[in-house]
Amino acid sequence: EVASKEFLKINPGATVPVLLHYGRPIYESHEQIKYIFNHKRLNKIRDQNNTQIEIEYWTEKASMVGNPVREHKKYAGNTIGPLTFPLFETMLGYVSIVEILKGLIRHPIKQRVVIFLMLKMFGINFLKLPPIKNLMLSAFNDLNSHIDELESKLSSSNEKWLIDDNFTIADISWSVILHRLEECGWSTLLLKNKPFVKAYFAELKKRPSFLKGITDQSNPNLKKGVSDLKNNIEHNLFLKSIHKKLDEYIQ
Repeated sequence: EVASKEFLKINPGATVPVLLHYGRPIYESHEQIKYIFNHKRLNKIRDQNNTQIEIEYWTEKASMVGNPVREHKKYAGNTIGPLTFPLFETMLGYVSIVEILKGLIRHPIKQRVVIFLMLKMFGINFLKLPPIKNLMLSAFNDLNSHIDELESKLSSSNEKWLIDDNFTIADISWSVILHRLEECGWSTLLLKNKPFVKAYFAELKKRPSFLKGITDQSNPNLKKGVSDLKNNIEHNLFLKSIHKKLDEYIQ
């Protein structure tokens, strides 16, 4: 769908999500969140300079900016792409190779579609390739550092949410990352020995907006992919060894 002529008219980069408001397209996810908050004037504390600086810091850290295989030490959001490879692999079991080839023809960013094609053709074996395996491991290590910083922030504050008692765009940004980690089976490792992040995520998942905007938006292929990935983590020797190695690293 993102490679269709209709969608490319809106976003030539063929990426999602994209926000189209009265003819104005906004491509980057973090910019979309900022736009919605500013447009609806939901951010009541944006005029408090120090607080706003902190909100922007944590929002930017959680953002996906530019090439998702780069700048992992700066952007936690950029680590999510490589860490989603195992989930992509199981989900692609429910997508025909014809659809992927269509994307290869139409999609302006061929590299992304080629990765999907390799995952479709070679399955978990594609993840065993040293460059791919090393990319996943480095992304995990960098994201662990980001979440360590998040744990430190939460543990040093008595506020309800990340910045203070106001729910902000920073909380929205981190809720998406933490949810994806849970889907991909990484949360058990990355939230190990991080009680404040665990408690924070538990509160995020209770919010009606989380249920409506994230939980209720799941689709059949995603649900089947998540279920298959859980099984792979338990029984596939390669994924078991990766998780064991990273578990030892966390300790």
